[in-house]
Amino acid sequence: MKKKGALEPEQTQYRIRYLLGEDVIPVEKYFMATSPEQALEMFAYSCRSFPNMPELLDFGKWNRWSNEWTDEIPKESAQEKLQSLLKSTGDEQPKADKPESPAEIQKKKLLLKELEKYEDLYNDPYFYVRGKPNPKYGQEINRIKKALELKPDSKNLIHELAKIFLKSKNYNKSLEILMKLEGRVNKKEILYKDIGLAYLGMGKLEKALDFSVKSLEKNPDYIEALFLKGKSLRELEKFDEAMITFDKILAEDSKHRDSLYQKGKIFHSIGKYRESLDLFDQVLEFRPRDTEVLVAKGKSHDELDEYKEASESIKKSLRVEDEVIYNDRGVALTRLGYNHKAIDSYRRALSSNPKYAVCWFNLGKALFRVGDLQEALTAFKQSTELNPKNRSAWNNRGVTLRQLNRLEESLDCYERAIALKKDYSWAWHNKGYVLELLDRPRESLECYEIALSHKPDPREHGRADWEKLKKDTQTAVARINKIIGD
Repeated sequence: MKKKGALEPEQTQYRIRYLLGEDVIPVEKYFMATSPEQALEMFAYSCRSFPNMPELLDFGKWNRWSNEWTDEIPKESAQEKLQSLLKSTGDEQPKADKPESPAEIQKKKLLLKELEKYEDLYNDPYFYVRGKPNPKYGQEINRIKKALELKPDSKNLIHELAKIFLKSKNYNKSLEILMKLEGRVNKKEILYKDIGLAYLGMGKLEKALDFSVKSLEKNPDYIEALFLKGKSLRELEKFDEAMITFDKILAEDSKHRDSLYQKGKIFHSIGKYRESLDLFDQVLEFRPRDTEVLVAKGKSHDELDEYKEASESIKKSLRVEDEVIYNDRGVALTRLGYNHKAIDSYRRALSSNPKYAVCWFNLGKALFRVGDLQEALTAFKQSTELNPKNRSAWNNRGVTLRQLNRLEESLDCYERAIALKKDYSWAWHNKGYVLELLDRPRESLECYEIALSHKPDPREHGRADWEKLKKDTQTAVARINKIIGD
């Protein structure tokens, strides 16, 4: 039975052998794909610049259990399909024989619309992710609504729902819910602070200030309420009082980013540009890629007629925006199935910021999908070196090493992933599979059983992914028990 890996649970390795022109020595290419049709599409993409049509000798799929290549499609059928794919013009995505469902067509249309939005930059990191709604917003709303069906009187769930509406800038809806909680919750300082934030978002500054004061009456050391008070005072242009409030926060936390930034904006507003630059530089010492601060710094330099410094600061902020845009664009292209275009987009992001760990991780996944395992491994190595706490990167690095038959090295990666999260089912499953390949069945069985004992958080992995992993793991357990029993 085909064994599925946790990185790409439905992917299999395919090999295509072919001759080109007058060559007499066959060339081999390998691809990781979910179907033979997809593997042929990948091969067709790689052939787009060939001067002649390649002559296919065979098209095989790797059978791990018999440890050999088996013919997947007769070479005549594969050749015919390749010719059809190569006739596709421009950037058109090759179509598989099976027609797409209306739902899939609609999904692709929506994703393509997303790609058109990437030039619209939004500052809200919660509701918007570079021009498109953050899917976490809808997911969290649905999660809480389902929980409320079971516990309709839960004050904590109702308050959490209000906070999500607040983060998504639906201030009226948030305020409506929060006001109903006033007589029901114990921690009034948090409730009053959230009510104040809703009023601040609606532009009702005096109301926001009033509720920040009410929150501080309950807890004078509540940093978030202090910040709300300071920001309300700044927007009311009560600069001296705002400064005193921000200084209270900075006395407790000298690297409170938002207080430093707000103080910098106050100095800019009253014409003390050199003082504002000092504050912005303090933020940039520990957050050198903060686009909002970089833009503000550029404006202060501009007011001082320091045009070169202003230009450099603004350009740097644009480069940071650029790298995020191209990373996010790559993610959307991957979801559409345009893996090679996604790779180009990720590389463009990395040319702007070679230390962009998440982008290296995304690049590795895209390279893995097109079968470029060595390059994928390099990308995952970069990701884990830049961010050694990314357990998914360690897991994916292990899967790639396993595909390259470097089994002992892959074990170390899974162990690093498990050290970061003890109940990481995917890493336990993958570790069990490698131990099985190394003929260590009892250790393998233990790993598989641990994988089954840890159901993942649905916010991290969807139910369908977990069901696939669970089915594969249960099959593996049965297989190992049979081996041990024999």
